[in-house]
Amino acid sequence: MASCVCVVRSEQWPLMTFDTTMSDKVKKINEHIRSQTKVSVQDQILLLDSKILKPHRALSSYGIDKENTIHLTLKVVKPSDEELPLSLVESGDEGQRHLLRVRRSSSVAQVKEMIENVTAVPPKKQIVNCNGKRLEDGKIMADYNIKSGSLLFLTAHCIGG
Repeated sequence: MASCVCVVRSEQWPLMTFDTTMSDKVKKINEHIRSQTKVSVQDQILLLDSKILKPHRALSSYGIDKENTIHLTLKVVKPSDEELPLSLVESGDEGQRHLLRVRRSSSVAQVKEMIENVTAVPPKKQIVNCNGKRLEDGKIMADYNIKSGSLLFLTAHCIGG
């Protein structure tokens, strides 16, 4: 497919431009925007005129396959920064549970410090998963679409088994 230039404008950031193809999914544009702005994909709304673009669809599915330049508008959904009660489940025979209260804006590093306070497992030895995804340092809880009542699973990294 032919390549084109994607131009994304927003009130919060300078104009963003990058090359794309019509067969690319909208999610690829979302990921590019995330790398430039640190706004998580689920907090982005991309508009073509007044039409909201869906992440799973290809650009060509919006009838814009004859364009050389695509002009999109980025709207950022400001998620509430509510406190989320989460259950931390420790690995092992007991599967001990702890209640953690985190915010959507809490960094994974901050959550790992909370976990250390209740389990004594240092952050560097923690492997924390939620919704089937390993939580990575440098991200925030909102990046994982974590909701109130979600379960965090803790396993401790150990060398030699």
